Amino acid sequence: MRSKGADGSFIPSLCTIIQDGSKLPGVEMIREVDRRLKLCKNPEKVVGSPAYLAKKAEEERVAAEKRTKKADEIRNISGEDPFGSELGATLDDDEDDE
Repeated sequence: MRSKGADGSFIPSLCTIIQDGSKLPGVEMIREVDRRLKLCKNPEKVVGSPAYLAKKAEEERVAAEKRTKKADEIRNISGEDPFGSELGATLDDDEDDE
């Protein structure tokens, strides 16, 4: 069973309806839509806006804190023997046996 219009006979009539029924919007209408879109933008996503710059500064501050924390942790760890003091003592005892 074939569906209605499966042979493509409706396409030319559809194209005619679209072309005859459509017209370009006026310049003022386009400007109004553009104004509305600008009002709806998220200022944090507009490059160069004060909100965008504040968000980027906050992100950089958080990243700097993470880097500092990680560097401090590495400094704290590097002062200790990563294998523990027991292994170091065992190696020292073995060298005396030779």
